[in-house]
Amino acid sequence: MKQPILILTLLTVLFNRTVAQDKLEWSESRKLTVNDFKGPAPDPAKKQSLIVNFGLETNLSEAEIRSSKSLNHLVTNVFSVSDSWIDWTDKSRLLYANTLFDLGEWRARELRKRLQENRKSLVPVEHGKIVEAVNREFLKIQQDYNSESDSGNNPIGQLKWETRIHESLQALADYCKRCGAGKDGEPRE
Repeated sequence: MKQPILILTLLTVLFNRTVAQDKLEWSESRKLTVNDFKGPAPDPAKKQSLIVNFGLETNLSEAEIRSSKSLNHLVTNVFSVSDSWIDWTDKSRLLYANTLFDLGEWRARELRKRLQENRKSLVPVEHGKIVEAVNREFLKIQQDYNSESDSGNNPIGQLKWETRIHESLQALADYCKRCGAGKDGEPRE
């Protein structure tokens, strides 16, 4: 009986390690590099220079919400390595991808903030509404970024948005998952 349990444990560890290697969590100390894009190249006829897959992973179970001092660790901004591809000859694409990843972190921090502010009334229906509201707001913000920066190709618009995103991340520093200590000196997770 011990052998099947050991095999199951090893398979679980290997599966979790594979999944973890496929995703990169946002970090203020590490930017994406061209080596992080391991997805298949698109059809050349489509003339795409970038395919990115970002997302927020959440663990918003009632038990987690009630038992956690901070909710920062329940929302994670991730980049999917195997579902993303970049034309490494176009330097603007990497800057654009990193800006989108930073924008995703802004969205994650805003979500963490709102969940924390509403934690006493959080039930699955309510946190779902908060997630939907934040997602709608940030869809509009990303559309504005894409328009004003010409998807990262307008240097003036790009710089304006990099500054705006950086300032927003700083304003929401207490809601960073992996950025050190908060106001009270305690780790943010």
